Amino acid sequence: MICQRCKADVPEEEIVDHGAQQVCEDCAMTLMSPAKACDPWAVKMASSSIGSKEDAIKTLQEPERSLYNLVISKGRVPREEIAEKLGIENSKLERAFSVLRHMELLRGEKRADNGVDILPFDK
Repeated sequence: MICQRCKADVPEEEIVDHGAQQVCEDCAMTLMSPAKACDPWAVKMASSSIGSKEDAIKTLQEPERSLYNLVISKGRVPREEIAEKLGIENSKLERAFSVLRHMELLRGEKRADNGVDILPFDK
């Protein structure tokens, strides 16, 4: 079957009814639990459970590690370019950025044209 949200072809047993849509399990999770970059409680929990910045970096998984390495190597990356550069979809990018924001490794900054750049947290 085809997911009505991401248009992926998935086995029928992995299709979930979400409202009037039939979506894959990944899309259902995204719809039920959207990523929130600005969550003070998540920041507190991340900082109290991980420790140092170096420890946080060691725990990164994909795609968080790729996103972090891209931003650190460039210093500042327009948000619009990241998904294409990393070859990941926007929902995965949002979730990865949220994790890195909660760990206080990356942050967003608005530009004059209302776009957003992603840069290291301490810059």
